[in-house]
Amino acid sequence: MAKILIIDDDVQTTKLLEGMVTLGGHQATSVNNSMGAVEVAHTIAPDLILLDIMMPGINGIDLCKIFQSTSELKHIPIIIVSALDDMGSKKDAFTAGAKDFLVKPVLPKVLAQKIGFLLGLAD
Repeated sequence: MAKILIIDDDVQTTKLLEGMVTLGGHQATSVNNSMGAVEVAHTIAPDLILLDIMMPGINGIDLCKIFQSTSELKHIPIIIVSALDDMGSKKDAFTAGAKDFLVKPVLPKVLAQKIGFLLGLAD
């Protein structure tokens, strides 16, 4: 069972993603603001992070950069989960260090496959 940190300012989205992650046999922890996300990541040491882009305060791209520049956290794969579906956002996400990019709404099977692949659990 992997520990997955979900960071999104929308509570409904985090609940939906928590359900998908839990059904996949993983442990989900959600944070609804980017300001506390780094501290939570240090506390729970997640195996993977699901991260939204559009959030108040620190946006997901900048938060991804923070994770990548923190020695204890930079090894954690990050999947951007965003309503943005433009090439600029995708380029920014991958440049910031994200390993994958999913557009909302996310299909449970696709999310499970991406998580499995990044955690080395894929068939």
